[in-house]
Amino acid sequence: MDCYIVEYGSKKYNLAVDLRYELLRKPLGLVFSEEDLKRDKEDILFVGDKDGIIIGTCILSKIDKDTVQLRQIAIDYHFQGNGAGRNLVEFAEKTAADLGYSKIILHARKVVVEFYEKQEYSLVGHEFTEVGIPHITMEKIIKTNTHMESKWTVEQQELLDKVARFIDINVVPFGKPVNTVLEIEKRDPMYGGNGVVYMLSVFEKGALVNNRIGVYMVLPAKGDQAGFHEHGSKKEQELYVIVHGEGKYIERVGEENETRTLNLKKGNITSIQGDNNYHSIINTGDEPLIIFVVTTYEPK
Repeated sequence: MDCYIVEYGSKKYNLAVDLRYELLRKPLGLVFSEEDLKRDKEDILFVGDKDGIIIGTCILSKIDKDTVQLRQIAIDYHFQGNGAGRNLVEFAEKTAADLGYSKIILHARKVVVEFYEKQEYSLVGHEFTEVGIPHITMEKIIKTNTHMESKWTVEQQELLDKVARFIDINVVPFGKPVNTVLEIEKRDPMYGGNGVVYMLSVFEKGALVNNRIGVYMVLPAKGDQAGFHEHGSKKEQELYVIVHGEGKYIERVGEENETRTLNLKKGNITSIQGDNNYHSIINTGDEPLIIFVVTTYEPK
């Protein structure tokens, strides 16, 4: 089973909601309200995927700077008891640790307390009723990634938390340990554009062959812009791969000529090279515009 983060409102998110309904609400004669699901928008949403089928899901909700709540854990009946639930919970725990959290709490139904005890969760507080059935609060202290915690400022950590709601940044270099974001550079402004842009480096300098950069570029809010710039003078080609969000891409020849504008969404790729060719991009959506940028040197 593959575990990963999904976007709020996406097809896989909706499939996860269907699974939550079938396992957690329908047996109790309940449904999800609009307010119930609206809460998910601010959370980190996980799924377990078995050969393209969503068989598990859970959610992490921020409580404070140290604590998250693990909630809405659901595993398809056909896959319960074979480790799927454990794998999904462990993936959520790793994500929480990578984001600097040190404690996870959850409201466990009494019938699954034993499962969470096996995952090293402890009982805290007294039994209470939630959605009409008995629950008990449980918690687990997790080992925080102290390197990440000490490295990032509050602003940088908030940015990483925001990005983690939509994508899971992990780099898998052949034969080496998996790593995530190594450096964060704030451009305020970037090439004279509006707002703020962040560059998230995920490769060590010199790790990419014939490349100047391979980074995530994040435009956090609507209107944030990477201003017009060119790559011909550096003999480069640059690709933008839209990973999340929506944007307006603008290109032109020279500094005064007419522009061509295109609306971009997840999965779109742009390319630019050559002398006197300029491009710019603006976040036009309500969520962060996240782009993977690859800048390669032209052959000499």
